[in-house]
Amino acid sequence: MTKKKEKLGLLSLAAVVLSAMIGGGIFDLPKNMANNAGAEAQIIAWVFVGIGMWFVTLMFLKLTELKPDLTTGLYKYGEAGFGKFTGFFVSWGYWICECFSNVAFAVLLMSTLDYFFPGKFTGGNNWASVIGASIILWLMTCIIAIGVRQASWVNITGTIGRLIVILLFIGVLAVHFKWITFTTNFNAIHAMPNANDPAMGSVFHQVMKTLPVVLWVFGGIEGAVVLSDRAKSQKEVQRATALGYFVCLVLYVLVSLLPLGLVSYGVIAKMISPSSAQLLDIALHNPIGRMIMAVGLIISVFSSWLTWTMMLAEMPYAAAKDGAFPKIFGKTNQNEVPIFSLFSATVIMQIIILVAHFASNAFEMTYTIVATMTVPPYLISALYLIKLSINDVNYPAENGRIKSLIIGILAAIYIVIMGISAGINYLLISFIIYALGIPVFIKARREQAPDAPLFMKGEKYFVVIILLIAFGGLFMLLKN
Repeated sequence: MTKKKEKLGLLSLAAVVLSAMIGGGIFDLPKNMANNAGAEAQIIAWVFVGIGMWFVTLMFLKLTELKPDLTTGLYKYGEAGFGKFTGFFVSWGYWICECFSNVAFAVLLMSTLDYFFPGKFTGGNNWASVIGASIILWLMTCIIAIGVRQASWVNITGTIGRLIVILLFIGVLAVHFKWITFTTNFNAIHAMPNANDPAMGSVFHQVMKTLPVVLWVFGGIEGAVVLSDRAKSQKEVQRATALGYFVCLVLYVLVSLLPLGLVSYGVIAKMISPSSAQLLDIALHNPIGRMIMAVGLIISVFSSWLTWTMMLAEMPYAAAKDGAFPKIFGKTNQNEVPIFSLFSATVIMQIIILVAHFASNAFEMTYTIVATMTVPPYLISALYLIKLSINDVNYPAENGRIKSLIIGILAAIYIVIMGISAGINYLLISFIIYALGIPVFIKARREQAPDAPLFMKGEKYFVVIILLIAFGGLFMLLKN
């Protein structure tokens, strides 16, 4: 008798959501938010993001309901809706985006090690940090290459460890929270020298500046629907996604806002990373606080870094098997590890680590690029839902076209606003990176369909737009 595949229930699926969404970025969230906004703007930003990301979540759930067969990656939504090149565009961008995300982990990890070795890893991107991050990166690559791929205990340990430390942090800061501190210079429009608070501009400006931060920490929300085919029911997937989403949102809001009841945003903004460690130090009046947060962050980042490196190897491997990437990315070694894909991702991350050395704020640079490059894959998914809602003749009547259309439109509007908030420079950088992928697509098409046109008519216009923006961006960057 054939053994049935075990189906996942509510708690198991919710655990997947939490694991995908909560990474090392939460440990430096207080500083990253305080760098850009005071308490009022942060509250507004979280309300806006909470609503916006909920529509993005509903968007992915709707697409899973409507197209349960499209399970091999976000690029399938682009390909099914808008052609081969759009599918590749999403796949390439998402892959490079997650390479930057991993480097953000590296910068944060090295900055944390500066606590144990003061002055050695300042900023997380000095030359000592570059060397240290590079050694760890290649060691992880070697570990994965020899076949250690199913180390689920690493992810489980990291998830449990980070949740315990985060809850401890929230509990301690809640006990020490002072309303008078929280409400002092609440809108942060004017400078307050005695509190070390600079003027942060209008509340609207502050809100817009925080959006790339919150988009980055919500990265991985699309992973909530990946295991839908193993769920007991679609209702369980929806409930688990909602539960995981709201738990993460509450944790992010508390980690962001509670520190403002301990010290001012100006003080938090000047803290070294991870700011949560210094905040716990202040609250406990004991250096043990920093030690606890530092150890918790190291465990969290190591587990996330290893897990995402495995996923980075799998992304182009799956795309290659589907014809979206060149065949060589589908090559495996004797341990059935996608070796070319793995080492390609590692080389890209190594280059980004080197580039990050020259950034004045490497962590901000990496997470902002991640937020910017997340926009096109998300936006194309939203446009695909809109297209299905309007044009799909096989759309199930019971599913509600109007509801899906509204979800798609609202998700698209929110995603566009998030992209605008990142700023023109990062948008230009993202298009340069997208343009670099065009030769990779050409090679894949020549292998898969040598006699077919490289680009369909509409895709040609898309390619021209990408190249024009990329060349314009390159000119502006060189000029500056």
